[in-house]
Amino acid sequence: MSDKYAYVVIIAATYHVFDVPNAFLVTTTIYTALGVLSIMKSFMHEARPFFVTELTPTKCWLEYGNPSGHSITSSALYLTIWDLVCRRFEADKRQRYISLAFTIFTVFMIAASRIYHGVHTYNQILLGWILGVAIHYFFCRVVYTELITFVTRAHTYSLKQLLFNKGTFVFYTIYAIALFNFVFGDILHPAPTEWMDTIKLNCAKFGDFAYDLPETENFVRFNLASTIAGSYVGLIIEQRWMGTRKYKDFNKTPPFTTLLRVIVCSTVGSPCLAGIILCPKTNVHWIKKLLFKTVIPITIGNCYLFGFSKTVALRAGLVNTTLVASSASEEEKSDSSGKAKKN
Repeated sequence: MSDKYAYVVIIAATYHVFDVPNAFLVTTTIYTALGVLSIMKSFMHEARPFFVTELTPTKCWLEYGNPSGHSITSSALYLTIWDLVCRRFEADKRQRYISLAFTIFTVFMIAASRIYHGVHTYNQILLGWILGVAIHYFFCRVVYTELITFVTRAHTYSLKQLLFNKGTFVFYTIYAIALFNFVFGDILHPAPTEWMDTIKLNCAKFGDFAYDLPETENFVRFNLASTIAGSYVGLIIEQRWMGTRKYKDFNKTPPFTTLLRVIVCSTVGSPCLAGIILCPKTNVHWIKKLLFKTVIPITIGNCYLFGFSKTVALRAGLVNTTLVASSASEEEKSDSSGKAKKN
């Protein structure tokens, strides 16, 4: 429930349950968590349990352990979804508390599984939780209104404004930090040779294959966060050129129709993600892993989701085409301002 395959499914599902601005907020939350995770791992450069003790994990790789990726992403993602679901369906206090308890239980069980599998320590789990809750709070409480407004009005901004704004500057900065860590991280704080000796001993059952250096592994995983660029490009395409932005309540359909919409749109878009399955997990050069298992398929998939899936659903007759009054007036203002600019 908290690996990249789960994220793909959850992001796709939330797009069809929430409206576009809130779906983009979910996407931004999870990819921000992944970006922060990568930066913090490089900063902490702390060993996983099986790096330093005689412990056989369920999976082996040479990537730093603090904070726990499953803890930070699951807490940030599931708390954000809980928050937005409560808003979407106007949950009362009792419903909010019950659903929050279930959410916290889910996050706790995911974290417990990481300790059980021998890939994280308690302090790594705790730091992941702290960062995940902070990211959830930041997006759902601090910048919620600003982000929703920006996404809603994306079609009114110039290309320069879309490329250079608060959000994109944060993206460029985080990517620059990640690139610096990748280039200089293993030089500034190389992984002790004792780690590799212990890993080979503990992971003998997985076969004898070459492990990438910690910062290389970290950079490959960081680029999962960078694929939010696909979501952003898709959002711009849909808002400016697809002609479907007027269907702001496209997601408000009966449960069976919503489910059918998810299935149809996911089926049509599934070839975008073929690289995730076709690219081998082991004994493959990290550049191939970076490009063909992460960046290319997930970026294209995100672009399809936010740029074209609403059009696919519209043609399949699976969206709510009712125009709310505000949407109609906004479209008229947008059209008139567009004509004025042309004149």
